Amino acid sequence: MSVSLILNDRAIARSRVGELPNLPPAVAIVYPVEGGPFEVETVRTAGQRWFGKNRACYVVDLGDHRRQASVTKTPLTCKDGGHRFQATIDIGFRVHDPALVVARNVRDALTVVYGYLTDRIRLQAAQFAITEAMAAQLAVNHELDREIRLPEGITIYLCRVQMEPDEAAARYIQELEEARRRAKLGGHVHEAKRAETYSDEDLEDIRAAARRRRQADERAVLERTPLDFGNLIREHLVRHPEETVHALELLARVRESEATQHEVRDQRHAEMVKYLIERGVVREVDLPGLRQGVLGQSTPGSGVAGVLERPDAGQPASFASGVAPRSPDFSGSAPAAAQGAESVQWGGSPAAFGTAPPSGLVPVYVVLDTSTAATACVTDLGNALRSVQTLLANSPDVAGAIRLSVITYADGADVVLPLTEVSWRTGVPGLSTTPGCRYRPVLRRLLDLVPLETERLKEQVPRVLRPVVFFLAVGQAEDDSEWPAAHAELMGHKYFPHIVACGIGAGQDRVVQRMASRPELGVVAVEGADPAQSAVQFSVLLQQTLLHLGRSAIAGQMELRLQCPQGLRPVAEEQ
Repeated sequence: MSVSLILNDRAIARSRVGELPNLPPAVAIVYPVEGGPFEVETVRTAGQRWFGKNRACYVVDLGDHRRQASVTKTPLTCKDGGHRFQATIDIGFRVHDPALVVARNVRDALTVVYGYLTDRIRLQAAQFAITEAMAAQLAVNHELDREIRLPEGITIYLCRVQMEPDEAAARYIQELEEARRRAKLGGHVHEAKRAETYSDEDLEDIRAAARRRRQADERAVLERTPLDFGNLIREHLVRHPEETVHALELLARVRESEATQHEVRDQRHAEMVKYLIERGVVREVDLPGLRQGVLGQSTPGSGVAGVLERPDAGQPASFASGVAPRSPDFSGSAPAAAQGAESVQWGGSPAAFGTAPPSGLVPVYVVLDTSTAATACVTDLGNALRSVQTLLANSPDVAGAIRLSVITYADGADVVLPLTEVSWRTGVPGLSTTPGCRYRPVLRRLLDLVPLETERLKEQVPRVLRPVVFFLAVGQAEDDSEWPAAHAELMGHKYFPHIVACGIGAGQDRVVQRMASRPELGVVAVEGADPAQSAVQFSVLLQQTLLHLGRSAIAGQMELRLQCPQGLRPVAEEQ
């Protein structure tokens, strides 16, 4: 489809214009002029028609033209570049300059008009999303709502555009809208299910609370009833009275079996304890702890109880020998005044001992050198702490009489294990070396901790024994001129501890002599010993001493004696 504005293909004589077929009422006669612009006949006078009847001319249609068309060949891409609009155009146009139409040889007006309009529509369409077809249509119509004079001599006096997504974009929008509706519907379904789930959970919580109340009631009843075999039989008979004969026969067999097992066990324990006493493995001071912690409770006067019991069992050694006990030490005097005493204790009185072991605690501080000088033995020191845990966890009676703390020092001092009762649940600290080696910070830390924690323990138990410090030195002190003053201040306190000093490596004799609270409490490694092996021997010394301290505390006394294992020697001993 086309609209031809020039009615004759070739120039014709002016006199033949009337012969053209379908000549519209409004036309313009355009004369070509050689070497000049075209001339347009605007007034039909007799003279012009007469003198120009043989001139060549073109006839141009001046009428109004209305057309409707769909833009299909030119893509109207939307803002995202992936979808397209389709447009229907209703246009009206006319010729305003016939000379320009002839000069530019405009044979098809629609090509000129549609070419201009599609370019303008494309620019506007590219600014809108595919879902904004109506906004794009309004923007296009707003821009084209005016008379538009084209350079080809044509005026567009009317333009209305209807825009909508093309078929593919329409499917996309439809699917997108369906997806949104499904999402919205899914949200409502989710909220409904969520509310239903919460309701179910609330109901289940109510049922669970009811079950817990019933179980608590049952436990309360059971707590008031001893759960022995006899009570279980009685409960069974309440529920099944028809099985009385069978239940009684079963109870009799159980009682007979228990009696036989107790007799065999007591006989074996008695033979074992007699053998240990004869071989010197068990001493008198160990008997109460062995009976309570290892063999368990047994009936006095029979079996193993008869072997372990003595007329003075449970009494302090001073009571058993008829010697008056040592007075508690609250004076805070210098350690030299107590050097001859193996037991230094406070809190409690002889009347509190009775016939059972006293409730006594001994605070123990293990002070380890983790300077770079201890690099060769730091692993063995960590193993030593794990061995101490195993020892105390396997001896709950000893562990109950000891509170253990571990402090490491290098350039400073760190409490890696606060004072605690050791069990299998106790976390064993890991050890690592750091630069520096100073004694003063750790002695100052002990001066802060020992009195404070001793007072705290005295508020918890009636009897607290004097603290014991195991001080391990590996490196040479960088503050050799400073730490003795801190040591003297610690030992001058009324809660001064016993200090067991152990030196590993060359040249530790003098340090150990100055650090130990008594000469017999200082030990050093033998000359030329490997530091790692010496750390193992220190572990043996520590375990033996802790075991003896705990047993003596259970017996109501504090006996601090060292038994040097092979590889260690007393510092006072001549080499």
